[in-house]
Amino acid sequence: MINALFDLLGAFYQSGDLAQAEWIARSILQAIPDDSVSLQFLGLVYYRTRRRAQALQVFAAAAGDLPREQPTAATDASLQASAQCLPAASGHGSTLAGAWYDLGLLLFRLRRPQQAVSALLAALNARPDFHRAQRALALISHFSGRNRSA
Repeated sequence: MINALFDLLGAFYQSGDLAQAEWIARSILQAIPDDSVSLQFLGLVYYRTRRRAQALQVFAAAAGDLPREQPTAATDASLQASAQCLPAASGHGSTLAGAWYDLGLLLFRLRRPQQAVSALLAALNARPDFHRAQRALALISHFSGRNRSA
């Protein structure tokens, strides 16, 4: 079920139907409130639809910079489901490879290099021959190394 939802999210995102992609991401979050994967894709959709303040807030929550809802007995079951989300969204052949790539570039522009690297690695996991993601990852590594030595 989770795989099918992420495939649908990827299909809508790739086709440019951001309203449907947002609806799917929100649906996943409703079922699995602690899922950082769909939270990040929701942030990407917000950013692409010019809701930048909301996007920044969502990215901060996904990175753990903001407090999220406290887990309750009702959300305990979703913890197991959320552990399945990243493999479902970034597994080999995932329809979300392009979205992961876009997310990685955006997160790097927003000065979130660790999240950017994670997104680009997910893109490469989904599509190992994704040359643009390989180049972006190399550039981020280069710039991150330069910033540390400065």
